[in-house]
Amino acid sequence: MGRHVIVDGYNLALSGALMLPENPTGPEGRDFLCALASAYARGKGFRLTVVFDGGETAPPSRTRQPFKGGTALFSARSETADDVIRDLARNAQPGTVVVTSDRGLRGTLSAHHVDVVSCAEFGERLGAFQMEEIKGVADESGGRGKPGPKKGEGKRRKKQERQRDRLLRKL
Repeated sequence: MGRHVIVDGYNLALSGALMLPENPTGPEGRDFLCALASAYARGKGFRLTVVFDGGETAPPSRTRQPFKGGTALFSARSETADDVIRDLARNAQPGTVVVTSDRGLRGTLSAHHVDVVSCAEFGERLGAFQMEEIKGVADESGGRGKPGPKKGEGKRRKKQERQRDRLLRKL
């Protein structure tokens, strides 16, 4: 497997970008989120880790729960999921992608040579994947397609925007 994707589980579940069961933070919501993300990651060739907050009832140490296509990691009682993600990012290889919308976490991860994608952007990709799974892949050869840009519209986008698009295309 090539790249490693680390997902802030509850952050993605509560972002509203996905069609999750009624209680997205309950066991059914976590299982559904993990199953959807793992199917996507397996299709793209990613290694997947989904990090959740353990809460007050959590054991004193981190717990790891494997599922088909990835690993769910629950934080210890004395830490948050953000702390776990920071620890994983410290030891991560270049090219690791962290999915979170937490501003404080995003700011600290930039120093660790990991790419950060917002939950909304990743949720769009997972939502499209989820719809393909429900509806099936549409036959694109019958449609006329989107016309290309008109002549003369050659404004080059900013370098940061182009780099962001390259990252998202890899996801």
